[in-house]
Amino acid sequence: MAVLLSLVLLLELIPPSSGQPAESKAESLSSGQSGFRIQVDPAVALYGTPFSITVTGLRPGERVTITARSVDAKNIQWESAAEFTADAGGSVDVAAQAPLSGNYSGADIFGPLWSMRPLNAKVDRPISYRDDEVNGWTVDFSAASSSGKTASVRLRRVFQMPGQALVRVPLEEDGMYGFLYYPAEGGPFPAVMILAGSNGGVYEWLAQAFASSGFAALTLPYFNYRDLPQELVEIPLEYFPRAVAWLKKQPAVKANRIAVAGGSKGGELALLLASLFNDFQAVVAWTPAAHAWEGLSQKFFSPDYVPVSSWALNGRGLPFIKFIYSQEEKDLEQKGALHSFIAAHHRSLAQADAALLEKAAIPVERIKAPILLVSGTDDQTWPADEFCREIAAKLQKINFPFELKAISHDGGGHMSFLPFLITANRGGISGGSPQADAKAGFISWKETIAFLRRHLD
Repeated sequence: MAVLLSLVLLLELIPPSSGQPAESKAESLSSGQSGFRIQVDPAVALYGTPFSITVTGLRPGERVTITARSVDAKNIQWESAAEFTADAGGSVDVAAQAPLSGNYSGADIFGPLWSMRPLNAKVDRPISYRDDEVNGWTVDFSAASSSGKTASVRLRRVFQMPGQALVRVPLEEDGMYGFLYYPAEGGPFPAVMILAGSNGGVYEWLAQAFASSGFAALTLPYFNYRDLPQELVEIPLEYFPRAVAWLKKQPAVKANRIAVAGGSKGGELALLLASLFNDFQAVVAWTPAAHAWEGLSQKFFSPDYVPVSSWALNGRGLPFIKFIYSQEEKDLEQKGALHSFIAAHHRSLAQADAALLEKAAIPVERIKAPILLVSGTDDQTWPADEFCREIAAKLQKINFPFELKAISHDGGGHMSFLPFLITANRGGISGGSPQADAKAGFISWKETIAFLRRHLD
């Protein structure tokens, strides 16, 4: 089943920005010997902020090993190392220089991060880095030169900068739940309503990240939270306009500047809501679908299971594309050994009749707001890149009067739309390479914030 969140191939590496807000900058910190230093700039900054890693104080041609270490939320230790040669000025710039040897090759500022491997994992199968959704990421870098000099520095990426106060307003009324975050000073602010993917629940860390970037952000659960539906099955769409109405009443919110953002099933939902209700001035759909799909139920493998839609309106399930899985795929999925749902999604679309395909298609042509689409070409959860191309083609055909920006990340997976700092072993159902996902996530976040500022400020 699916998990979470002009066609342009974005392959460029984002350099450190000199235009970051003052609150997202921090002085580079380093300790070393006799002018020998390793620097990360900025050392402490908001989620998604680019950075540089440099070593100075070497002799020209001297070798230095840079080691990165981090402990994840499950207390697993992660590490990578790479050896470099100092340039004529006696320095190493990780973004510009390829390592001589180590855990990755090629000049890549993200290389020390995506190439990390677990040191003390107690399982045989590959595991992924468990992100800390409260404190963000902490990575300790050390440099050891061939002449015996050492230095160290710490990189931190946080959802809320130290000293930057945010207001947290719980939503708990009329059967609705959620948390609204916004900056403690200033306002009113343009708002973003955040929709979860197939894991459901709330994403307070993501709301904090949006709020730290100058928005009022409401993380709105719609299943798998308290007494809301436990499964993503026939979710009543009337729930969401009520939440928007609540959001508009908040004094800190600009009532006529509200966006909706969601990833995966949340992206499917974001497009669907924007096509049905004229509540939004911008739409962000990360790795979305182009159709409404079957609901996600734990009963899927039981013999008496009856497929139903993910969404309902006026008490009736919306037309949907039914999952067509082979018995082999079902057996593998029950064992946790199915590594791609692409074939099943292609088969499901191919076997749906033309009338159903038309009825289940999200009527994106009805959306009256700018749209940002983000996808990866190696998504193994579902073919989101194909879905985004289909959506874009439909909108271009009708001369869509608003901005349509579709970002396709070459080699990116299902989770390439957010700047997860350490992307090792995020393959499997997600797809994508760690290297592609690391770069893509930073690009996607930069584009998302720029898109929202462009249309909501």
